Amino acid sequence: MVTLLENPLRVGLQQERTAEPAILVIFGASGDLTQRKLVPAIYQMKRDRRLPPETTIVGVARREWSHDYFRDQMREGIEQFSDGIGAEEMWKDFAEGLYYCPGDIDKPESYQKLKAFLGELDGKRGTRGNRVFYLSVSPKFFPEAIRQLGAAAMLTDPMKNRLVIEKPFGTDI
Repeated sequence: MVTLLENPLRVGLQQERTAEPAILVIFGASGDLTQRKLVPAIYQMKRDRRLPPETTIVGVARREWSHDYFRDQMREGIEQFSDGIGAEEMWKDFAEGLYYCPGDIDKPESYQKLKAFLGELDGKRGTRGNRVFYLSVSPKFFPEAIRQLGAAAMLTDPMKNRLVIEKPFGTDI
C-alpha cells in the first residue's frame, strides 16, 4: 500500500504558482532526445495545465527544416513516445507555439538571426524576453554555444535569461 505524504515544501502555500511565459530554445532540436523526451514531457505539462498559454518552443539545429516540418516531427514524437495527443484542440494550441530556426552553433550570424526571431516571438507570443536556452548537444559544443550566446547579448539578464546544460560533463562521478 502506498501512502501519499504532503510535500513539506508546499505547506502554507495558498495556491500553485504558474510559470512566467517564456521561450524555450532547444539547441540540437533535430536530435531524437527532443522528439522522444523533451517535447512529449513539455506537452504533458501543457495538458496538465502547468504551463502558461504563451509558452513557446524554438528548435535550433543545422537541418533546414520549416516550422511545419518541426511541428510534424514533434507531434510524431508525442504520439509515439507518450500518452498521445489527446484533444486535437490542445495539440493545435500547443503547436502554435512550436517554431524552428535553422542555425549552426559556431556561426555568429546564426545567433543574430535567432536573436531577431526571438524578438519577433516576444511580441507575437507575449513572452516578455523570458528565455531558457537548453543545450541538447554534445558537451564539446557547450563552450562555443555559451560564448556565442554571450557575444550576441542573449545572456545579459539573469532574471530573464537562463541556460541549461543537458548532458553530464566531467570524467568521473
